[in-house]
Amino acid sequence: MHIFDVLEAWLASMAGSLASADVAARFDRSPIDRPNPSCSLNLRRDDHELDLVIWESGEAELTVGEVDGQLNQMHLADTRSRVGLAELLSHLVGFIDMDRLKARTSLR
Repeated sequence: MHIFDVLEAWLASMAGSLASADVAARFDRSPIDRPNPSCSLNLRRDDHELDLVIWESGEAELTVGEVDGQLNQMHLADTRSRVGLAELLSHLVGFIDMDRLKARTSLR
């Protein structure tokens, strides 16, 4: 399975959790005939946003911050490795704000 497929499957599996946490998501893939194709993921929650670009090489750029404020950028060397994928997923799940999600689901 390619890293793009992994990310897209993760996003599909998290659709309910994202909706419960009021996180809007957008996923796109570049045309496959490009040199070093890429995919991108944008998550937005309130005034916070996460932008991720992953290239076929496994390298990724992750930017997290406030929509009109401070941004934190990070380079991930290889999201195709277990360690790199775990690091990436950790950032994505952290952005969703699991404490907020737990509070909402416990009210139901």
